[in-house]
Amino acid sequence: MSKNLIELNIPTYPRTEPAGTFAVQDAAQLKKDLKAVEENAHPARALSWNAYDPDIQSVVSTYNSYLQNTPGFSQLDWHLVKAMVWTETGPYARHDLWNTEPMQSANQGDSGWSDLMRQQDKLQRIVPPGLRSAVASARLTPQNNIAAGVGILLQHAAIWGPVTTIDKKDVKTVTTQKTDSLYAIARRVGTTEQIIRAMNSSIRLDPLKAGIVLKYSPAKTVIAITGWRSITPQSTYTLYNHHPGSDYGHKVEFLYDLIKRNKILN
Repeated sequence: MSKNLIELNIPTYPRTEPAGTFAVQDAAQLKKDLKAVEENAHPARALSWNAYDPDIQSVVSTYNSYLQNTPGFSQLDWHLVKAMVWTETGPYARHDLWNTEPMQSANQGDSGWSDLMRQQDKLQRIVPPGLRSAVASARLTPQNNIAAGVGILLQHAAIWGPVTTIDKKDVKTVTTQKTDSLYAIARRVGTTEQIIRAMNSSIRLDPLKAGIVLKYSPAKTVIAITGWRSITPQSTYTLYNHHPGSDYGHKVEFLYDLIKRNKILN
């Protein structure tokens, strides 16, 4: 622990949630906690501050590699996740869940985890294959809990929208019928009106006559990642721990700054 830690100028944020909710303690209380740890520090306890560093780095690296080609993705900083872990259950708080569920993901009432597990299309786009079993069993090990917590954060940071995918190598034909419309044909064969028009640009389609052979490629519209919200210490309040009036973002911001400045055994 840095000997100068308790001399830091720590801003005080008003408590806006019931006393006893550690994740939203104000900075003055945090200073008191850190001072107590410093005064009673011993090697085994000091090491616990950074105990999850390898796990956090591995999980974040895996997510970053998996999502790097999605539109507008910026690499997630593992130090930010570390600050979130400390905010949730940091060892200075002597929080019981530090050794079991450090990010408190998949706890009773955790809608973020249940939403992620229920929406399998989003889960497959957010969570790398190698982490899916860990996310599904988020309360089994601390490492699984971290993997699930990061998945929840990223699911909420992602901007989702409809995206049409086309199998251009698969070219099929359809013959128009009486009373057909391009919209009806597209619905019937599993493509889009725009694709039919593009693949039959040399054919007059307005008005559409019966007996015309049209080319098309199968297409489907899926919900996919179309962009990303900025992930910052302050935005973790809305992206991960959204409670009205929460000081969560302030707490993460404060701890993130300490970690980045190597003030706490990092």
